[in-house]
Amino acid sequence: MNLRRPHTQGISVCASHSPPLPRTGHESRFRDTDDTGRKSRAGTPIGSRNLLKDQRESDRGAVAVLVALLLIVLLGFAAVAVDIGLIAWTRTQLQTGADAAALAIAQDCAKSGTTACQSTAAGKAQALAAANIANGNAAADTPVFLAPATVTVHVSARDKTGPGLQLGFAQVLGIPRTNVDATATAAWGSRYAGTASIPLAFSECQFNLTGTPQLLQYAGGPTCSSSSNSGHTIPGGFGWLKPDTGVCRVAISLAHATITSKPGKPTPQECSSADFMALIGQTVLLPVFDDAGSQGANGWFHIKGFAAFQLTGYNFPGKSYNNNQGAHSCTGNCAGVIGQFVRFVSLDNAFTPGGPDLGAELVRLTH
Repeated sequence: MNLRRPHTQGISVCASHSPPLPRTGHESRFRDTDDTGRKSRAGTPIGSRNLLKDQRESDRGAVAVLVALLLIVLLGFAAVAVDIGLIAWTRTQLQTGADAAALAIAQDCAKSGTTACQSTAAGKAQALAAANIANGNAAADTPVFLAPATVTVHVSARDKTGPGLQLGFAQVLGIPRTNVDATATAAWGSRYAGTASIPLAFSECQFNLTGTPQLLQYAGGPTCSSSSNSGHTIPGGFGWLKPDTGVCRVAISLAHATITSKPGKPTPQECSSADFMALIGQTVLLPVFDDAGSQGANGWFHIKGFAAFQLTGYNFPGKSYNNNQGAHSCTGNCAGVIGQFVRFVSLDNAFTPGGPDLGAELVRLTH
């Protein structure tokens, strides 16, 4: 067979070389290959991928810098928190030492007088300040007696390198030390007001502060002239006071020193044997009267002040304990208490100072 080639003269056949279509600015965005024929991922041009990679690496660097800066800030806050806690704990210890020193010095002054206690005040303040802080890192100034019957103690942090408290993390911020201190003021004096543990009042006729054991009987013992302006002859021993409602005790203030009495030997009905037994061997604060008047339900006592009494025994109708003590026995129809008046200093905030000195002193913190 004779195959003849088709005649193509005058006809331009360019199917495989047709002119290219014009490109738009977005064409490469939809192509799966670049100009070199390399396949892109998800239709993203290779150049764009490189740009995104560079952007991510740049972001990582920025985050690292930001984290570093935040760590510095966080460390600063941690330093402040730790050192503030250290300062607070040190101040608490210093305050405990100052309180202890002020109270101890006030007790000494209440017992022996201000002149005598001042000679030992500085040493006692330093000893107690150091004893109440870690490693004894405290210094106490010389105690100050600014007002009558008061003492003020000031203590501060101090270690072997000097005054102040050495800080920890804050040193990085240029703060190696800081001053930490505390102050306490204590006062002392005799009672002006308070609550008597049992509702009775002793006569000043038998008030004896030598510590000698005594038997004090109901309306018994030697009489004496009142030390008040009345000049009355008052009974010895003791008398019952009208108790507060429903309790075996009575609140007393020298601002209203005239108190209604309760007549008769028997104890007030508000008082049980348990009330008296609870006081055996204890030092109790009880009122002393310097005047008395009227009889029966209209009777009264004028309270002079408060004294400290150590109760060792008693005998009342239907109630008794350790009442046979030789020369100080109270048996049969005897109604009385056995014990002794003593000098006594207490830290009892239930009493208010300001009364005459009958040996019972109150010490308390005022600042």
